[in-house]
Amino acid sequence: MTTRSPTAREDGTPLLTYRYLRMILVLPAAFLLLATVLEAGSRGWQFRESISDSYQGPVRDVFVGALMASGVCMIAYKGRAKLEDYALNFAGFNAFFVALVPNNFTAVLDAAATTSITTGDVVTRAQLLTNLRFVLTSFLAIAAVFVFLDYRLFHSEALRWSPGESRLSGVLAVVSWVAQIAFLVLVVGGVLVGRETLFGLSIFGLLHFTAAGLLIGNLSFAVASHALPDRARTPQQNADWEPSSDAARRGYLVIMVAMWGGIVVGGICIALEVPYAVIVTEYVEIGLFVAYWLVATRRDWRHPA
Repeated sequence: MTTRSPTAREDGTPLLTYRYLRMILVLPAAFLLLATVLEAGSRGWQFRESISDSYQGPVRDVFVGALMASGVCMIAYKGRAKLEDYALNFAGFNAFFVALVPNNFTAVLDAAATTSITTGDVVTRAQLLTNLRFVLTSFLAIAAVFVFLDYRLFHSEALRWSPGESRLSGVLAVVSWVAQIAFLVLVVGGVLVGRETLFGLSIFGLLHFTAAGLLIGNLSFAVASHALPDRARTPQQNADWEPSSDAARRGYLVIMVAMWGGIVVGGICIALEVPYAVIVTEYVEIGLFVAYWLVATRRDWRHPA
């Protein structure tokens, strides 16, 4: 039997895995952006009202697949600080809801009772609603299993909040938790029990836009963990990690402010029914997230820990 020398050189696989994850995480978002732009070009540069309207178009598979792939990567990536880890986990979790229930799901229901080209089956409105409940129930069950395994196998620190965490991290984490629980109970729970309206609005539209808001909001919290290290990290974390350059810090601040400003301005424009307000807001927020990830990746490429 041979034994491995304690001085044997490591093969670098963990570092390569980390770098591939950092590199791959933004590719689905870039894929989705490019596909929707090219699809608009094929229609004489007539853009849809939102990216999720692609659910009824030729790039439906890209829309669903890209969001789910991004969600998996965000959950798999472990954030540098507790706030970043929380934020990316919540963002990845909500990406699935955005993909599964587009904002035009009511229109999809209204267009039901059509014959499938591949199987010849007739899909009815009732079948779509039943399948949606099955899918959401399955997703929540798998998410619960993942959280359990995360806790048992890794003794997950994400579910423990150390007293040394900053006040800002605590506040933003509480905001995420409360908003997420309210969303699951009121909106997702409403869909599971068969409701189609809530507060006089389509429950499917509420589910989609709430999930999208939680997705974007949590991504901005992840940026805040880099833009405000003195407030969003513990003193020990700041002592252990090589600080970002002044240029990178300024970049994070600009991206953070732009993301929060985009949410506010975009929300106002959407409420005022400004044409293309939804899709422009989505493009801007996705672009800002990609910019944040590239800045962070450049810093962490050589110093991942």
